[in-house]
Amino acid sequence: MVTIYLVRHGESTLNREGILQSRDINVGPLTEKGRLEALCAARFLKNNTKGISRIIASPLLRARETASIIAGEIKVDLTIDERVREVEMGKWEMMKINDIGPDFLKYSRNPLKYPPPGGEDAESVLGRMINVINEAKENIVVVSHYQPIASLITHVVGSSQSNIYRIRIDTGSVSAIFKDDEWGDWRILFINIKPFNFLNCK
Repeated sequence: MVTIYLVRHGESTLNREGILQSRDINVGPLTEKGRLEALCAARFLKNNTKGISRIIASPLLRARETASIIAGEIKVDLTIDERVREVEMGKWEMMKINDIGPDFLKYSRNPLKYPPPGGEDAESVLGRMINVINEAKENIVVVSHYQPIASLITHVVGSSQSNIYRIRIDTGSVSAIFKDDEWGDWRILFINIKPFNFLNCK
């Protein structure tokens, strides 16, 4: 059974300000809280999983920093993969969600119908995530972002990509899917466990 652990990066300075960001790979470092979230996720994985062979991370800074913390705890190699990066935000790049207003609400209610203007559509995000998991032959950790993780989970449960934002994926959370040996399809193991809420990682 192949298991893929999906980790959303810890809180970043951009998350804290409600800013959307998907391009520059060297902006938006983790906050102090975000580093603790990443460390708690790392310790949760270290103590509750077996056989993780490697970590794949988005190239964005907040994901790289999270992945490096996890790699330091579980002692496996880390590789960067463009396919697990954040959804391209188009004209909304570096804008605050509150400043976008009603258009962001429409997007969150149905990202399939209302993608970011000039940005990436939901099916594209899902397609690249599916490519990553279908290559997996061993247990891995994928450090990514809200929409890529939610897209994959929505797909695994057989729901429409219009429902992505009906799933809660917190910063520093761990979700997991596994490939059923008997049936050969992907299934949910758990969703949105946030070790920061119950582990003392200071």
